[in-house]
Amino acid sequence: MIINTIEEEPNGEWKSCCLRVDKNMVKYIIQVGILGGLIIFSACMLVVDKTCESQRNYASLLMVCLGCFLPSPKMTK
Repeated sequence: MIINTIEEEPNGEWKSCCLRVDKNMVKYIIQVGILGGLIIFSACMLVVDKTCESQRNYASLLMVCLGCFLPSPKMTK
C-alpha cells in the first residue's frame, strides 16, 4: 500500500511531514539542473570527441539548451 504524504496547498506549496516547499521553486531547480547537466555534457563531448558528425550533434544540443536559458530580445519604444 502506497501512502501519499505530500499534500498540495491551494497557494502553490507542497507540504510533507517535515517540509514545506514552493512548487514553482522545485520545478525551476529541476529544470536548471537538467539543462545545466546537458550543457556541461555537450561542452565536454565537443572537447573529447573529434569526429565532425558527433560534434555537429553536440553543438546543436548545446545551442538548444543555451536558447532555453537566454531570454529572447525585446524591442521597447
